[in-house]
Amino acid sequence: MSMIKRRLEALREQRAMAAGDEGSALIMSLVVVIVATLIVTPMLTYAVSVTRASRLVENKAQRLEAVKGGLRTVLADPVALFKACNQDKAGVNLNPVLASPSLLVPVQTTCALMAVNYSEDETKRPYGTTSIQAGIALPGAYTPSSTNVHAVYPGSGQSDIRAWRNVASLTRSIDTIWSPNLPVHALSPRSAMAYDMPEGFDACKVYFPGTYVDPIVISGSTPVYFTSGIYYFENSITITDNANVVVGGGGVEGCTTDQFAAFYSVNAPATHNITGLGSTFVFGMAGRLVVKNSVPYTGAVTDSISLVFNQRYVSSTDTNTLPSATVNIMSVNGDLPNSDLNNSIGDLDQPGVLYVPYSLAPTGATTFGAATLNKYRPSTLVPAVPDNDAIVEVNLTQLTTATVSVPGYVDVPQGRFVISIGSGLGAKAAINFEGGVLARTIEMPGDSPAKFKIGVSEVVTQLVLRLKSMTTTGTPVVTSDAVVQVNANGAYAVNTWAVG
Repeated sequence: MSMIKRRLEALREQRAMAAGDEGSALIMSLVVVIVATLIVTPMLTYAVSVTRASRLVENKAQRLEAVKGGLRTVLADPVALFKACNQDKAGVNLNPVLASPSLLVPVQTTCALMAVNYSEDETKRPYGTTSIQAGIALPGAYTPSSTNVHAVYPGSGQSDIRAWRNVASLTRSIDTIWSPNLPVHALSPRSAMAYDMPEGFDACKVYFPGTYVDPIVISGSTPVYFTSGIYYFENSITITDNANVVVGGGGVEGCTTDQFAAFYSVNAPATHNITGLGSTFVFGMAGRLVVKNSVPYTGAVTDSISLVFNQRYVSSTDTNTLPSATVNIMSVNGDLPNSDLNNSIGDLDQPGVLYVPYSLAPTGATTFGAATLNKYRPSTLVPAVPDNDAIVEVNLTQLTTATVSVPGYVDVPQGRFVISIGSGLGAKAAINFEGGVLARTIEMPGDSPAKFKIGVSEVVTQLVLRLKSMTTTGTPVVTSDAVVQVNANGAYAVNTWAVG
């Protein structure tokens, strides 16, 4: 009996102990649940907040890149940017809308004109038009105005044929006649036949700097490009029916570029002679530039002529080509008996009619000598009578669209400069010589071009622009604000750029 009692007591103790364990387990479970609630819930809340913030950051990052793309898009074509934001189209209250990137986030980019920089200031602007043959004055259109008193050399056509030399200068300055030296030209002989661009490129014919002794005639619908550098012609170059010609690299795009022409034109010369930016044509012997039309106008788009020079730019350290800076057309001056380079070159002196000293060209790093040392031969288009072939001649006899644009200086003191347009045929002509002209005579018989400029203009070479790109839909609104300098030749620099 006592044994049974002891076993029952043992069982009761075991049950009591088990009941105590069950209670502690419940308490531990409750503790675990409470701790989990205190930790997991904030963690979930944090995870949700981080996810939401990440989406916002990603959205803003996309919008930031979109507005950055707005600036990069317009800077991809700085020449087009320069044209779109010029003085006529941009300003404080005139902010033209520019090209935008094709992105999921819509962006609008505008430009505002902050400042304009010209090619030179007033103190460096010489007389814009000068003729030096005695007794032949400038046409009436060249009479100085009260607001442009330095446009014309007042002594044009005077009887003293040496007087113009008293105000001549090798450098550009006000109240002077700019009469620069010749640059060094490459002696590489060139064919009158142009080089072709290969299959895969746009149709284009290419010329390279060098010496040309045969006449060149350019016509037809295939565009022509003269790569940048110095060209020397001893015979005529004629731009005629349907021709489309760009001379030198720069603000006006040609059918190819200097680099593509040098590397890819078919059978390109081993020595391409490309220098600087833009081109200078130098005329000796019977060399002359002629722009003329002969095909009657039919209304077709191809019934046109276009000759456009780009401004000539040269490094200040390139002594050999530096005289060509801002010059597009020059003549070789002086008198050389029988055109024999073994003879001594002299000044061209036609008593009572014309006096022009012989040209100089670099012979070393800092010295100049007679241009004949660089195989230049003086122009022979210099008889006393004024009806001799002109060194520069625009002769329009048909009512076709004609564009002639020469932004650089024309320095042909031994030759005639003629713009001849038939009666009533100037309505489709745009002729601009905005870099200034020095010539034996400057003549303009016949009709006037519908658009015409001659003389030294205030040529805008650089714009300072504020380019602002902005998202146009959704939030947040993000902007890109940059101040950029853009040159007419396509160069640019970003001064400041803020995005936010």
